[in-house]
Amino acid sequence: MPSVSVIMNVRNGASTLREALDSVLMQTFHDWELIVWDDRSSDDSAQIITEYKDPRIRYFLSQEQTSLGKARGDAIRQAAGAWLAFLDQDDIWLPRKLEKQMALADDRTGLIYGRTVRFYPRGLERDYDQTHEFTLLPEGDIFNQLFTDSCFIAMSSAVFRRAAVEAVGGIPDAVQIVPDYWLYVAVARCYRVGAVQETVCRYRMHSANTSRLNALKMNQEVLWLIDQWVGELDPRTVALCRQRHFTAIALAEMRRPATAARGVARLFTQGSVASQLARPFMFAFHIIRRNVRRPYWRGSKLSRRLIKS
Repeated sequence: MPSVSVIMNVRNGASTLREALDSVLMQTFHDWELIVWDDRSSDDSAQIITEYKDPRIRYFLSQEQTSLGKARGDAIRQAAGAWLAFLDQDDIWLPRKLEKQMALADDRTGLIYGRTVRFYPRGLERDYDQTHEFTLLPEGDIFNQLFTDSCFIAMSSAVFRRAAVEAVGGIPDAVQIVPDYWLYVAVARCYRVGAVQETVCRYRMHSANTSRLNALKMNQEVLWLIDQWVGELDPRTVALCRQRHFTAIALAEMRRPATAARGVARLFTQGSVASQLARPFMFAFHIIRRNVRRPYWRGSKLSRRLIKS
């Protein structure tokens, strides 16, 4: 049995799939299996996967096209490892990603994640987690921070103890778009969380990112998730979280002529007008700060060299 089961959910990922697969094969930690779960791709994804002859790679074709939550759960049920790592079809691991995370694994830890860099088609790079761009990533008990700081973990950077995922009951059927956020919160509520402070993952930004295509449904589902944990959180945290996501829903509605009026009304009644008025100033602040201070992920020559490789 492998120590780590790597899960890659694929749906029409031919354009980036080879880079993702190659980044798994380049890991310095070798005790893994790769579960490729193909959610009924209609492009050349399946053909690309057959080109890889490594016996650690196992390919599964879903019987039907499903939500991301169900696809994640179906793939987990095929895994044999004590730890579950996830890599999306358009992201890339750095070579020592699994090695560094497995060095932090112990019986008290249910989740280990690492610093992630977003990269854009034109070469721009940013820390995935803007909240902790200049500080250490949170570790230990981070349950409350996953609400106060929003969802700051990239799934492609995460490794879960399999027993912890099973203990929290896996991914509920109601969670279709944000299964990753659900797992972070559920596992962090019961287990210690570890973090690799160096960059371990590159997150590709493009027009087909789930957070862009399904912004409205995603924020509605996050509101449902908050309701599941409302008894565990400070009322002020709950109020601020709801306001944040109602604002995002209002903005999504305002972009569509058919729902624009409803979006404006929601922004004034459930969202935050002040946060939108402050956005240009916050944008300028972040630009100035990045020019004055070096972000944590740019802190060493070694980190920069690994990212570029």
